[in-house]
Amino acid sequence: MKRWTPGIAAVTLCLLGAHVAHAGLRSLRQAARSGAPNAELKLGELYQYGVGQPDHLIRALAWYERAAPKSARAAELARQTAALLTPAERQRAAAWSKGRLGPP
Repeated sequence: MKRWTPGIAAVTLCLLGAHVAHAGLRSLRQAARSGAPNAELKLGELYQYGVGQPDHLIRALAWYERAAPKSARAAELARQTAALLTPAERQRAAAWSKGRLGPP
């Protein structure tokens, strides 16, 4: 019988954690797409800071703007994020949101 070494155990736990995190992210995306404002806000933050995916301010802005009518915090983050982007990038965020997410 082979024994588990600490390195193998750590890798196994890391992979298991990644699987659980992926499932949680999938659930968060589903909730956000269904219009849950807290999920929209959280997904914007995850995109902004690159947690679980590459950082992407354009997508972060799209999620913040989608949540903004329902959340003062999201409205403030949308304003701050928009200030970091060029007009062309802000247009890309609106186009991405419209094409991928549909109406809020």
